[in-house]
Amino acid sequence: MMWGSLFALVAVCMFSPANASWKKVTSEMEGWSSRVSGHKYYAPLRRREDHLTVRKNRHTKLMHRHRQLLNTTGDALISIALKTRKHAKQVLLEDHGSEFTGPVMIGSPGQEQQCIFDTGSSMAWIMSTKCTTDVCKMHHQFDSAKSETWESSDSKMNIQFGTGSLSGTLCKDRVKLGGFDLGKVVLGEITETDGSVFTLPFDGICGLSYKMQHDDRYCFLDSIENSDQLKEKSFTFYFGENDSALIFGEPDSNVRSSEVQWYPVSRKFYWETHLRDVTIDGVSVKDQDKNATVVFDTGTSVLTMPTSSATTTMKLLQTAGLNCKQIERGEAPEVCYHFEGRESICLKHWYEKGESGCTASLMTLDLADENIFILGQPFFSAFVTTFDVGNDRIGVSQPAANVNLGN
Repeated sequence: MMWGSLFALVAVCMFSPANASWKKVTSEMEGWSSRVSGHKYYAPLRRREDHLTVRKNRHTKLMHRHRQLLNTTGDALISIALKTRKHAKQVLLEDHGSEFTGPVMIGSPGQEQQCIFDTGSSMAWIMSTKCTTDVCKMHHQFDSAKSETWESSDSKMNIQFGTGSLSGTLCKDRVKLGGFDLGKVVLGEITETDGSVFTLPFDGICGLSYKMQHDDRYCFLDSIENSDQLKEKSFTFYFGENDSALIFGEPDSNVRSSEVQWYPVSRKFYWETHLRDVTIDGVSVKDQDKNATVVFDTGTSVLTMPTSSATTTMKLLQTAGLNCKQIERGEAPEVCYHFEGRESICLKHWYEKGESGCTASLMTLDLADENIFILGQPFFSAFVTTFDVGNDRIGVSQPAANVNLGN
């Protein structure tokens, strides 16, 4: 992201944090796996060990960006760094990656890696014992020499981030997600790293989006679609007050409290669908001259909007003159996403609290020639979301109260 000079903070970003207790918390998942036996294939999700530091750093960057938006107008907006679809995920992972990880078993016998399950990426990579740097040694490293099913490859991989890069070789090995056997899948084994982003406490990325390469070797969705283990070719994310999980196949009925609303995938790249409008308490913030799409991205911890829409949003929040106490009481403006012939998706809890106050969990992301809005963790914390691989659609439903996924 492009971070400009620090401006004086104006009303909307000066919410007082006093007595704020509205923040939804999901507990660690230690010892929980025995209680989700009602779902044949599942992966328990837990917050990363550094989630408090992640939140603090994210809040600082959000406040900084929002000050920029509120202190510029019209054509005087800060210069926009346009991203391509190929590079958007690297930006989001570095600054606003998911707080949640889950276990992935790789090889035979399986070696556990704690990975981010990312529906906004098709990448699949893990730290390898072939990397001998101190950064790599901070992680659980996959040892191919201990796997009976590992296959080597001459193909190379390289991923460039804003402040670093990683490189390695492609291999093929057996992968299990939540007890679901994907068979042999192509993975990237990281052998070299450059940059502080790789000190973060996760061992890799498990991409669950559509193909983003010209070939299909990075795509896990083929394994899901072709599996004879799943009657329903889908996976579902549930984030509860205490328990969270990635469930493969049809979830038990006790997870949802409403009918599933289905949104068709408009392009098989991201999990995305056409968007008619975005409003803040009924006021449109979308550029009406441009078509728009919304992306459902479990790998991102915030909501994103194009800079023009985010600027309008922050000015509307500034005009509302909110503070943390009003947010706690549920009086904050809600953001709604509207679709043709489909139910709108509205969020009330899309704010973050930090030491210096409260602000929207909203970041800018501008893609060249595209008008894309991303639904990250604030959305997934509010809804049960199903990614239907077999029918190319996204299902959204209300979560049931006090869910025990083991019943």
